[in-house]
Amino acid sequence: MDYSMLVNKQNPLDSSFEPQELVVYPEYNGPKIDPNHKTLVEATTLNAFYEMQAAAMKEQGYHIIVDSAYRSYAYQQKVLERNLAEKGESAYSFVALPGTSEHQSGLAIDVALYIDGEYTDQFDDTFPQIQWLFNNAHRFGFILRYPKGAEHITGYKYECWHFRYVGKEIALDMYDNNIRTFEEYHTLLKRK
Repeated sequence: MDYSMLVNKQNPLDSSFEPQELVVYPEYNGPKIDPNHKTLVEATTLNAFYEMQAAAMKEQGYHIIVDSAYRSYAYQQKVLERNLAEKGESAYSFVALPGTSEHQSGLAIDVALYIDGEYTDQFDDTFPQIQWLFNNAHRFGFILRYPKGAEHITGYKYECWHFRYVGKEIALDMYDNNIRTFEEYHTLLKRK
């Protein structure tokens, strides 16, 4: 698996692309557009998430979970259609077109939280759990994929819950050099 692959509007995945080693994430399998959809994550990404999850619990008592991960091309089409029906054309600013979603790679996760034993996906970047992720995700090979103020670069609105596995080497390099977006990282790679 190429953990450095850039997936965005300019670099789409083929409709038939599916990661080879998807595994079920068992902790949360709540409401989905398709009730038969299981939460799947690429194996190395899931192992890295488990390390990060354990560290958040051990260091701060934070219970962070995967809320959404792998989505096939067809499932992403369903996500887009549902959001267009609910929110109209504005859905295009926060829902990727099929093929352009990092979720199809199996390397992207949307996090949710358990707070006082209750599941929530309603939070913002003022929550200490999210601040902990901002400051520590790189240790486990993750980057915040759509940072605040970088919408003109990523093409998507800020998402404090969307993390992408890129491997520890890239994540540390981006963190140490204050490279905010994966697009900028790839631009710098091309210049070398």
